[in-house]
Amino acid sequence: MFETTAELSDLQQLLDESFEKSRGQMLVAFDKNQRLSAEQLAGFRGVKLVAVASVNSKGEPRVAPRSAAFLHGKFYLAANSKSVMVRRLWVSPAVAITYFENHLLLMGRGRVAFLRDGGTEFKGVSPEWVNAFKGGRGALEGVDVLLRVDATHMVAFANRPERYPGAWAKTPL
Repeated sequence: MFETTAELSDLQQLLDESFEKSRGQMLVAFDKNQRLSAEQLAGFRGVKLVAVASVNSKGEPRVAPRSAAFLHGKFYLAANSKSVMVRRLWVSPAVAITYFENHLLLMGRGRVAFLRDGGTEFKGVSPEWVNAFKGGRGALEGVDVLLRVDATHMVAFANRPERYPGAWAKTPL
């Protein structure tokens, strides 16, 4: 587990506050008994494919698939500072991220923090990111920035929440 007790507490508070603000279709598809807790999300291991949404310079929505690791109660994306997505987020750091499969949904939105290669937080998180990637050769090759998603809203639901965190280990990369 990467999360400290304080990180789990902060994440649970975010999940609770976000659920209380949720409306509409979200609560039609899932109810409060299908919520995942911070401890269940702490079992989210490995690198997963997520959808990352941002806007371009004209305010038009853009969504792209990216690999993400969930560490310390936050999503981290590995990137290159020359990529279109990073340049776009540098101008407008608002972001939304969604992970879904079958009857499982994890959504968050907030702002991106840029962790540059060589910085203290990059050095602290990058080995965990490589480990989450299962130590794959070149897991951070060409990566000079990690994007930390500082969520201001996050919800997590599963059709069968009792299966988690154990089910995280069974989902493929």
